[in-house]
Amino acid sequence: MSSLIVNIKNIKKCAFCKNWYDPTNSAIAPKAPSIGLWEIKDVNEKRMCLKKNIEMSGTAFCSADYEQKI
Repeated sequence: MSSLIVNIKNIKKCAFCKNWYDPTNSAIAPKAPSIGLWEIKDVNEKRMCLKKNIEMSGTAFCSADYEQKI
């Protein structure tokens, strides 16, 4: 299992979208939230996208349906 650190101010990853089904936010963790750095704990984790109705990787780039949940 490998993780990925991203700046959520500059990038639209599925793991940080309201439409990526992770009600407890167990797939993400704060690293330096004051500057926008968060971790996706497992780059291989997939969850259902509630807009597209298909499983998406948390590291996938989200399209126009992106709504940040943090």
